[in-house]
Formats: sequence, C-alpha cells, structure tokens
Amino acid sequence: EAQLASAPALEQETEAALARLSGAEGDAERVLADARTAWARDRQEAETRLEAISDQYREARQQLETLAALGAEGLCPTCGRPLGATAREVLDGLEAQCETLAVDGHFYRQRVEQLAAPPDSVAAAEQRLRAAQQERLGAERRLARIRSALHERQELLRQRAEREARQREAEAELAALATAYDASAHAAAREAVEALTPVEARAARLATQLEREPVVREALARAEAGLAEVAARGAALAPPEAAALLPLEAYEALRREVEGHDAAQREAEKAEAGAAAARREAAAAREVAARAAQELARLQEALAGRERERQLHDELDRAFADLRADLNHQLRPELAEVASRFLEALTDGRYAALEFDEEYRVVVLEDGLPKPVLSGGEEDLCNLVLRLAISQMIAERAGQAFSLLILDEVFGSLDDVRRGNVVELLRRLHDRFEQVIVITHVDGVRDGLDRVLQVGLDEARGCSVVRDVARPGAADGARDRADAEAA
Repeated sequence: EAQLASAPALEQETEAALARLSGAEGDAERVLADARTAWARDRQEAETRLEAISDQYREARQQLETLAALGAEGLCPTCGRPLGATAREVLDGLEAQCETLAVDGHFYRQRVEQLAAPPDSVAAAEQRLRAAQQERLGAERRLARIRSALHERQELLRQRAEREARQREAEAELAALATAYDASAHAAAREAVEALTPVEARAARLATQLEREPVVREALARAEAGLAEVAARGAALAPPEAAALLPLEAYEALRREVEGHDAAQREAEKAEAGAAAARREAAAAREVAARAAQELARLQEALAGRERERQLHDELDRAFADLRADLNHQLRPELAEVASRFLEALTDGRYAALEFDEEYRVVVLEDGLPKPVLSGGEEDLCNLVLRLAISQMIAERAGQAFSLLILDEVFGSLDDVRRGNVVELLRRLHDRFEQVIVITHVDGVRDGLDRVLQVGLDEARGCSVVRDVARPGAADGARDRADAEAA
C-alpha cells in the first residue's frame, strides 16, 4: 500500500500529460493539414500560372509572326490602325514580351517539377505527427498501468479494512475472557488434553473408516463379482486337463498393462480437454478476426469514398482556376473597351483608350502609346471609369438596369471641367442606373444634381441632422425636415 500511495497523484499528472500530448497531436495534425494544403495550393497556382503564361506566349508569338509577315502595313493588335513607322518598335516590344514570357514559363515549369513531390515541410510535419502519436500512446499505456495500480490499491485498502475489523473482533473476544490465571488448573487441563489427543486421533480415523464403509463394501462386492467372472472365464479358456490359476508373473504384467492403458486414457482425456479449450479460443479469435476484417473493409470503403471526393475536389479546384483564368482573359478586352468610352467622354477626347495588364492595373494610352506617369486626378478618373465599366457590364449581363449606384468622394481631385463631365456622364447612364447617389464635400457639383441632402451636426442636441437644400426659395425652418437622425 505504501508503494502504491503515489498512484493518485501520478494518475492526475499522467492525465494532464495525456491531455497536453493529445493537444500537441491535434496541433501536429493541423500543421500537417496546413502544410499539405499550402503545397497543393502552390502546386495548383504554379500549374495555373504556367498554363496562362503558355497561352500568352503562344498568343504573343502568333502576333509577332503575323506582324513580321505583314510589315509596316500590319494592323496594331491594340488600336487596329496600321503600324507604319512604329512597326519595328511594336515588333521589338512583342519580342521582348515573348522573351519575358519564356523566362517566366521556364521558372514556373521548374516550380511545377519542384512541387511534384511533397516538400520538406510536409515530411517534417508528418514526422512530428508520428512522434506526437507515439508519445500519446506511451502516455495512454502508462495511464492504464497507473489505473491498474489504483485498482490494486483499492483492493489492498479493502483487505486492510477487513483485517483491522478482524483484529478488533479478536481484541474484543480477548478482552471478554477471564483475566485471572490459575496455573494448577491450566496444568490439569493441559494433561487432560494430552491424554485425549490420541483418543481424538483414533476417533477421527474410525469416523473416516465408517464414512468409507459403504464405498468399501461396494468396491468389495464389485471385486468379488469381477473375481468370479475372471475365474469363470479362466475355467472356460483353460484346457480341461490343465486347468490352473494364472501365474503371478503374468498377472503382474497384465495389471501393469491395464494401468498403462488407464494412464494413456487419462492423458488422452487431458489432451482432449486441452484441444477443446484451444478450439474455443480459436473460434473466439476467428470471430474477432472476422469483425476486424469487416471493420477493415468498411474503413477501406470509406477511404475509397474520401479519395474519390478528394480527387473530385482537386479536379473542381483546377477547373475553377482554369475558368477564372479564362474569364479574366476574356473579360479584360471588353472591360477595357467600355472603360475607354467612359474615359474619352470624361476627358473630352484627350485619352481615347486604356488597357489592363494581367493584374488589372490601368494603362492609359495617349496617341496609341502607354502614358508612363498619371497624376492623382487621372488615377482617380481611371478608378471611376473602371467602376462604372464594371457596373455597366454587370447590368448588361443581368438584362436589367441597376436600381442604385453610389459614388463616394469621386470629385475631390478633379478640375471643374472633369467634374461637369462626370455629372453629365452620370445623367447619360440613367437608362442603366435608376438612381445615382453621390457623396461629396465639393459644393461646385450641387447645381448639376436633382436633389441635395446636406448632413450636419446639431451641436445643441448632439446628433446628426439631414436637411433637404434642393428646394429654392424655401425658408430655412421649412427646409429642416430632419428626415433621419442618428445618436
């Protein structure tokens, strides 16, 4: 019991360690899942990027070969006008683009080959997961041994309690005995006991013999009957002229043979019992193996289903990535055309076209050439036409006008002319947007709007107040409608 006294504390410590190891195993599983996800994502991204670059390279090479064959009379792939004196410059640009795409394609091809096998981070995460699983299993085995020791300790405590109770009973009986001691009476009693001891032993032997008397009589009767039967069989088998009893040596040999047969029979019975026990154990093991085989088949079927789902998800991921790349590739020219019309209207024809690169960054064309530097107002204008173009394309594909378009602070960096152009463009977009809301701090655009709601702070009440200031001639008190208030 003293050796097992530390078992409860060890159980708590081991349970805490097991919980910590289970958490570490969960963390390792998450790290492995993240590593595998990152690997799959990087591989898919590299494959998608390589395919897109290959398509771009083929397109650029085809344009280069076409323009090289046509010469100065060829049409610009961007604006559609004859190249003329800029043919050499365009061809050089296409050759540089092809070289850049070739270098990028080589890089991403190496990247795809590099990501074909799991990276070291995945192998390291798998190793950490296996180590965490081994530690958790070791902790579970240790906890099982500790709980077995706790069970043994409980049994020891129970036995100790029983023996302490017996001790208390013996002490109570001892206390109930007479405390006076008579030496002469003790000696006389001892002599009487010693005198009666042989009689008790003889009585016990006689009682045993009396108990065995019916058995002995029955055995004697069987022996006499058997002897008579043997004598009769001997008399029948012996020649009449040489009838005699069986010799003692032959009888001893026959008796030893019979005893040997009896011993062999007992050994055979023992072997039969052992074989029956082994057969029962084998049957139980076969049932366990059958259940394990069924469980294995179920798990294999579930694993196959999960594998099919994973393959389906991988294929869907690849298909969606291809679809996204194709949509971006197809959408960019149309979006650039719509945005170019808006840009031309807002700049009074100064900038008639713009393009988008692969990252959808705006490239403004001035006289067919990219404008290297844009001012802050021009950047805001490009962002505005991009958003208007996206909204118009969505409305056209939806087959109906948008109910609402909200523009927040789009006039701040524009001059008066471009502000007027923006307001006029918004009026022309009425067939595509039923209602346009403009949020601005610029007072100069107020006259071109149908209705103006001014939001101000009422310091007396500590809240915001909305005033309709688009009604000419109305008194200030009548204009304060307080349509909406927010604390």
